[in-house]
Amino acid sequence: MMALRRAVQICNGLNALGDQLNVSSDSLEKMLSGEVEVPQELFLQVVGLLLEATATRAPKRTPDSNEGGRKGPRH
Repeated sequence: MMALRRAVQICNGLNALGDQLNVSSDSLEKMLSGEVEVPQELFLQVVGLLLEATATRAPKRTPDSNEGGRKGPRH
């Protein structure tokens, strides 16, 4: 269910995710509420979507070693 929730966020809504997965919004709502179990095949599609979204997203910037931190010589 957590993967499904994240996929809803990434796709900007339940309807968009339903279109992407070729599943009705009603079915997705039931899966999100726990009323219906997420079928394994659908779960794998969701994981694929999440991996694709992660792979195409710009990496988070990490601070340069010269920025912030210690401002002088070590003693």
